[in-house]
Amino acid sequence: MIQYIHNSELNKEKWDACIRSSQEPSIFFFFWYMDAVCVNWGALVLNDYEAVFPFAFNKKFNIHYIYQPYFTRYFGIYSKELVSTGLIEQFLGSIPSFFKYVKICLNASKNHFFEGYSTEERKYQALDLNYPFEELKRNFSENTKRNVKKAVKANLRVEWNIAPLRIVELFRTTKGEELNTFGEEDYIRLNRLMIDCLENKSGETIAVYDEKELCAAAFFMYSDKRFVYLKSGVTDQGRGKGAMHLLINDFIQKHSQKENILDFGGSSVESVARFYKSFGAGDCVCLQLEKNNLFKLIKCIKSFKF
Repeated sequence: MIQYIHNSELNKEKWDACIRSSQEPSIFFFFWYMDAVCVNWGALVLNDYEAVFPFAFNKKFNIHYIYQPYFTRYFGIYSKELVSTGLIEQFLGSIPSFFKYVKICLNASKNHFFEGYSTEERKYQALDLNYPFEELKRNFSENTKRNVKKAVKANLRVEWNIAPLRIVELFRTTKGEELNTFGEEDYIRLNRLMIDCLENKSGETIAVYDEKELCAAAFFMYSDKRFVYLKSGVTDQGRGKGAMHLLINDFIQKHSQKENILDFGGSSVESVARFYKSFGAGDCVCLQLEKNNLFKLIKCIKSFKF
């Protein structure tokens, strides 16, 4: 039997055990991580935590909806057994009817048809690190190799273990303001998430300095042989000197020839994807699902957004 359970009533130990023993474990869905990124969340649970399906939800104009929160890429069904299309359909069909709008990504790589849902493939990039660094480096683009050399020639230096808040502030003053997407609470949540990752031994920080000036920094999450590139920032000066190229080069070098994947968190935006691919990464696919059971009048109001 599949039942809906609010996160306050979930069994944390059974939950994490299910995620950890699943076919595709992910840091995104450990209990502490969900608590860090979601204001409200719940899950569909099969029997005694044989399989689980977490999701974030909220309410607007007294309408309950399910959404994909910042700092996660996808949701999905997690189980010790291989998850079939049929099981996904059962879970989707078990979402309580009071959720009138659903827009999430699934950890499914094929464009299946799910009744009542529109689907769209979303891309991200990943790199297998289980090779000697020199072999990985051969797959770098010529432009990336030139930028790494430029950074070395400019005497930029790499340091590890920078404070998370400095990364958040650098991201906020560079890329964050340009995106104009995150609010004050989102930046507070991002900093708290980084701290939680470090406390759970699931995070790593790296920075690049031009003399004493911070010019690039990034935070990587780690779980189950997978690094996930969470957030970064780079100044205009650092960009001109190849600071981000040096940062990722050194990260790959440190973790090369180990049984890990570097998940760039990636993008379907071609310019961003091209940057990650310049380090030899390849495309991966997850599936975005959308279902709209709102009243017709609300559907027609273009300004009504979740």
